[in-house]
Amino acid sequence: MDGRSLLQAKEILADIRSLCDAFGLYSLGKTVRSVNSFAEQNQYIDVAVLGQFKAGKSSFLNGLLNHPLLPVGDIPVTSVISRLRFGATEKATVTFLDGTAREVPIDAISEYVSESGNPENTKHVMVVDIETPQLSSVKALRLVDTPGLGSVWKHNTETTMEWFPETGGVLFIISAEKPISEHELQLLQEVYRYSPQITLVISKCDLFPEEHLQKVEKFTADVLKSAFDRDFPIIRYSARVGTQDYNSRLHREVFQPLAQNRDATYASILRYKISTLVDSCLSYLEIAYRTSLQQENQKNRIRDAIIDEHLNGPFIRRELLLIIGSYKGKTRESVFEYLNSFRPDLEARLKVDYEKAFPAWKGNLYSLSRQYEDWLNQALGSELKAILLSEEKSFELLISVKKHLSFYLKSFRERLSHNLLEVLGVEAKIEELDITVGDLKKPDISISRSFDSHLDLLWFLFPMFLFRGVFHRYFYKLIAGELEKNIHRLTSGLTERINKEMDNLMAQALSYMNDEVRMIENLLVESKGGSDYILGKINDVKNKFERL
Repeated sequence: MDGRSLLQAKEILADIRSLCDAFGLYSLGKTVRSVNSFAEQNQYIDVAVLGQFKAGKSSFLNGLLNHPLLPVGDIPVTSVISRLRFGATEKATVTFLDGTAREVPIDAISEYVSESGNPENTKHVMVVDIETPQLSSVKALRLVDTPGLGSVWKHNTETTMEWFPETGGVLFIISAEKPISEHELQLLQEVYRYSPQITLVISKCDLFPEEHLQKVEKFTADVLKSAFDRDFPIIRYSARVGTQDYNSRLHREVFQPLAQNRDATYASILRYKISTLVDSCLSYLEIAYRTSLQQENQKNRIRDAIIDEHLNGPFIRRELLLIIGSYKGKTRESVFEYLNSFRPDLEARLKVDYEKAFPAWKGNLYSLSRQYEDWLNQALGSELKAILLSEEKSFELLISVKKHLSFYLKSFRERLSHNLLEVLGVEAKIEELDITVGDLKKPDISISRSFDSHLDLLWFLFPMFLFRGVFHRYFYKLIAGELEKNIHRLTSGLTERINKEMDNLMAQALSYMNDEVRMIENLLVESKGGSDYILGKINDVKNKFERL
């Protein structure tokens, strides 16, 4: 994009920011900030690697670079954004939330970007920038590795969602293990609001026969065509078999066209982002303009006709409480059924490990009891924490709530838009809300003392050469009870946290709808400078955008 066009783009964005302030269009604030951020960043085209966790994003990038720079694993490993760009030598720089930066060894990257090395981003990392000679053919691009969407950690999903508006191009990774899901489709629709440059990458293709891959490709293409009324490129990939051939195709069909036409691509993406913002802004201004043509004594009547009884605060709150209440009633049973399904295998493994560990324990009854408790705390704690790290039940339950609330929000927008069209003749483009699933702190594991009484303090009454077998069997029998107790405890802890997060999801939806209604009411009732003034602003934005 040349300097003149970029200045025009920034002028339009400045005008829209001013109009948002003047007309109270606060629902556009996030979009305005994100588009402005993209306009300010004019050095690289960021190609974001997006997708559900476990889809193989980091493995894909490692395969693309032919070098294992990024951590991979069975649990969600990426917890912060990593950006990869060309550099003459390999180099990694960590930028922290306070603005400071530090160069770190390449082999220490996982300490900052992985969930195990930097749990819940306790090191306050904003981004890790990695330079590598492997990207010499696409110097104008920067590949962005994002945390997996749909993991049990809010900060992973939230970090990625906040990065959507910064993207230029998108490589959306879906696994060949299963067809594209409804949630993945929703994510693509959110991404599409910010960038039309989307390529679908079907990962793990080496694990499946050709017939299966063809079915996955066709199903994916049909779903996307139905949802977007356009075709998207779909490319297969494997980080294990035929990787070089897959890399060649990606460079040829995706990266090189973006890099070689960098300025034109950047201009096209920026104009696309601005067009979405302009359409929304103009639809709200049209509401203010049509209302300004009415007599003052008619404005309240118009407001009441548009904001009818099904759009008022008390009605909406009552509806949302009914929705959330229906889900809360099923949470505990669903969580317990899920956790309890692991119990037989867990109990069997613990008992086998116990038989291996017990012979090494020495000392009197008191010492033996402490060794048993330490072993059980570590062994049971490790097993249950592994479930908590990988479990998807919490997310599954919350996604069901989010899906229901999203449908309700859609119905809300449609009703509000219908009323505006019926009364004012305005086809309003009401801003959508992406409801964010919050953080679920994992409950602790708790191991009881071996004896309810202080029997082990009377160790001198129980010589081990006589009683060691008795206590071996006693401790063995305790394992099942401790496991059951902690499954119930985890059920209670997760139920409490999930239900609390359901309340948070409801609060987000309620706040969004209340704010939207209040903003529309404000446009319908308050004077904003007269019809000529508003019409002038509308035409000014239209003319500037047409010249862009």
